[in-house]
Amino acid sequence: MAPDSKRHKPNTRSNGPPIPSVIGSALKKKTPTGPVYEKGIEYWDKVDASVNGVLGGYGEGPVPHIEQLSSRLLLLSLIPSLSKFPNPLTPVPPSTPTHRRTILDVGAGIGRVTRHVLLPLFDDVVLLEPVDKFIREGYRSAKSGEWRDLSNDQIIKKGDEEFKKEQKRRIEEQLKLINQGKSKGKRVRFIKRGLQGLNPKFPIDDQAEEIGLITCPNGLNEKEGCMANEILYDVIWCQWCLGHMSHLDLINFLKIARKALRQGDDHYIFVKENCCDDATGGVGQEFLDEEDSSLTRSHQKWVDCFHEAGLAVIREEIQQGMPDELFVVKT
Repeated sequence: MAPDSKRHKPNTRSNGPPIPSVIGSALKKKTPTGPVYEKGIEYWDKVDASVNGVLGGYGEGPVPHIEQLSSRLLLLSLIPSLSKFPNPLTPVPPSTPTHRRTILDVGAGIGRVTRHVLLPLFDDVVLLEPVDKFIREGYRSAKSGEWRDLSNDQIIKKGDEEFKKEQKRRIEEQLKLINQGKSKGKRVRFIKRGLQGLNPKFPIDDQAEEIGLITCPNGLNEKEGCMANEILYDVIWCQWCLGHMSHLDLINFLKIARKALRQGDDHYIFVKENCCDDATGGVGQEFLDEEDSSLTRSHQKWVDCFHEAGLAVIREEIQQGMPDELFVVKT
């Protein structure tokens, strides 16, 4: 699920003392009340299935573009082989692996991050989202040709001549990359499912609904990558959704997610979330937003969770360019 103004909780104001928290009492409890999954779904069902809707009114300004660019640069800096062409970050890109590079995007909303950040870099994306109207809007927009990297022959049959011409150009561009050995084509598998109890290796279970597979070019149906019987991921991407998991559910998810990564040094779990301040003495803390039933965790709380799940923090970055009134965003 994507963030909105409720997930981006203000921690400053331009004048006067800090605004007292209306749920400050929750901070004093040894075991804060955890999120209620169904309540979170109910909240997001009321949010418009658009970029501006899921970003709480910040979708029409520079925030999406700045945030997307930062995420893509972070991926390229940690995994140089994602670069298809020489660039300042990777003057001499290493050879790409022979397998289909596959990434899992959890709580993906309408697919904004997959569309603009992940799909341009990876061969396959498994896109998971529990809110029905979000996942269906993402699937609709991808299927209709709105996603640059997912043009195919079926889309060309629709629209006016200018639209068809552009779609054909995109397919030819993708075919050229495939012939040059710089791409294996693109696929996105849309699945309606939440994170609680998820085993990323087997995303289709009795709690999941398969929405559809979209490929570019048409007909990429190999039983590997996102379509393998047991999926292994190069990267698992978690952005603005893990606040809807209790501590126990979060730790269990991270442990299982770790086992779903391919072996090697350049396979990672990325977590991008808002962070509140640590408690006195640098102690980790969290508090619950009753309205959308989500937890905001502090920096140290996240680090504690990662260590408990057996993970090591390789790098952390603060997202620049976010409005001052919002909690800091860290990856």
